[in-house]
Amino acid sequence: MKRIAGAAIAVCFLIGANAIAQDNSAAQSQEKMHQETKTKKTGPGPNVKTKTETVVGTVKEYDAGKKIKLTGPGDKDYSFDLDDKDETARVEGSIVVGQMAKVVYHKTDDGREIVTVLSEAPKGAQAMASAPKVHSETTMKHTGPGPDTKTKTEVVVGTVKAYEPGKKLTVAGPKDKDYSFDLDEKDNSVVMKDGVAVGQRVKVTYTKTDSGDKITSIAPAKQ
Repeated sequence: MKRIAGAAIAVCFLIGANAIAQDNSAAQSQEKMHQETKTKKTGPGPNVKTKTETVVGTVKEYDAGKKIKLTGPGDKDYSFDLDDKDETARVEGSIVVGQMAKVVYHKTDDGREIVTVLSEAPKGAQAMASAPKVHSETTMKHTGPGPDTKTKTEVVVGTVKAYEPGKKLTVAGPKDKDYSFDLDEKDNSVVMKDGVAVGQRVKVTYTKTDSGDKITSIAPAKQ
């Protein structure tokens, strides 16, 4: 993790202001990216070398005022310290786990650092993330006529944390607990209403009979 150290000085804030101006024009991009650059500033005044790291990715963890972790290209994670006691960290917009964000991190050769975080989450993402989440399990028994059967049903209402079409869906439910569902239709009948995207609020109904039949139904969840 990158630690923020030292007080902010004019050059840091100048860098941060330039970053914000540049980042706002690119805020609509939803492509994951990671980039590192190095620049040199020479006279008047002392020469300064600055390293800049830019990451656009999915928010994996967020602890306001402490830390943010993004999953960038190739599912690689990048962590940044947001301890702003020295006013060297700046966050703009609502940061929502599962949604996109952009982090621009600067470090000068004398150790001074500044972090700018820009939310790229769509409008309403924060409301969806804070909406009530549900998890329930029920078992139903059916007796005669015909053979006795037992059916188990699990319902989860929450936010999509990870989605691999035709493979797996992970939903963050109550208390941020993760619930994963197999979407391989070879052994599982999958019914999906509309598309599914990370950060979306969904309702998943998973049904399994004692004979091994499985049905997974996925639909957008109402607020």
